[in-house]
Amino acid sequence: MRVTARTFYKDYAQTVQDLHSDLNRSIEQVSSERKYDSAEDNPLAYYESKRIDNQYTDADTKNTVINDVKNRLYQQEEGALSIQKTMRSIDTDLLKLNNGSDNFDLTMAETMKTDLVERMNTMENTLNTTYENYYVYGGNDMTTMPFTFDEDLEGTEKGSDGTPSITLNFAHKFPGESDITTTMSVKYTLDDDTRTVKAAYSGTRKGTAADGTAVNETMDEDTTLEYIKSAMMEEGRMSLGYGTLNDRETLPDTFTGGLNMLTGIDSSGLKAMNQADSSKATENIKTQMTQTPIALTAQAILADGRYIKTLKGEKTGDEAFSVKDLNTSIGDVLGKWDDSEQRVSNTYRELGIRENALEDTQTRLASLKQSLQSQYTDKVGIDTYDAIVKMYSQQYAYNAAVRVGSNIMQSSLFDYVRS
Repeated sequence: MRVTARTFYKDYAQTVQDLHSDLNRSIEQVSSERKYDSAEDNPLAYYESKRIDNQYTDADTKNTVINDVKNRLYQQEEGALSIQKTMRSIDTDLLKLNNGSDNFDLTMAETMKTDLVERMNTMENTLNTTYENYYVYGGNDMTTMPFTFDEDLEGTEKGSDGTPSITLNFAHKFPGESDITTTMSVKYTLDDDTRTVKAAYSGTRKGTAADGTAVNETMDEDTTLEYIKSAMMEEGRMSLGYGTLNDRETLPDTFTGGLNMLTGIDSSGLKAMNQADSSKATENIKTQMTQTPIALTAQAILADGRYIKTLKGEKTGDEAFSVKDLNTSIGDVLGKWDDSEQRVSNTYRELGIRENALEDTQTRLASLKQSLQSQYTDKVGIDTYDAIVKMYSQQYAYNAAVRVGSNIMQSSLFDYVRS
């Protein structure tokens, strides 16, 4: 029986194909650093690697998010510190007003008023601090500039009743109302009897409802206070590597609203108080809103302004504002000032605690990622050096087989000619 190259060419072709398949597999292993590419190779190891992959991806994602949250918390923390420093500067002015009013002339009184207004505007700018185009004190709404001030220090602005005032406006878009801007206003004036600041609440809602209906509403005091309370109860709970999704209270709150910082009322505490007694929660807000750095500074400005008008002769008789009246008003501010600064300081400290907790979490996530990498290598990882040696060996085998194939083709041609 005569055997020709043609009889074994088919087997040779299969052998070359197998060698090429093995070479491709080795190349893939070197590239992916995995022993197994599919479940059929090793089901237990394959699915275990998938579990490790998911854990690693989760840890890596949380680590990335934490960096962003940390930066936002840092801006909030810096803002609280800035307001605290501004308050200390204002405190110096208040002491001068209180102790030097016996010989305060008109120029000094006007200079002090101008300085207080500028420092209050500095606090406004701080409350509108941004991080990557997000307003860090906007609570859940990070796209709307939250704070503006309306200063009617002479009581001559349009719509005024002639009483000097300073109005704090807080603009906010609530969840589910992305096209409606709710503006809550707190108008501060000086009480004629007590010489202390008093607050009046009003607001507006403008935009487009979800059904396309135009919204243009004016809110009374009670409605405005309810919206203020809703804004102050907003939270930004996030799963960042500690706490459990089964209990939201264990997750870190990554948002701090400006009203919360100024009043010292945290969202979770306000929610608990509101659930127990809604009216009590509202009264607490009203009390603290007259003792914020903004409200107390407004009281000092309005009192100094009233004193200036008396010195100019514009206020006489019952409307006159004596040195005693000025001392009474500024003394009241000084009596509440330390507690107000302490509330801002508490917010600053709380933000620092949250930031430190996130740094600790990042350290733990880094250790977890390293541990997962080791587990992954043990389960499905390859020895890179051995894999590369194996790849080159299979490359040489495949190349040799291809060269043998050229000889087979020549022999097959001679057999065909002889046949």
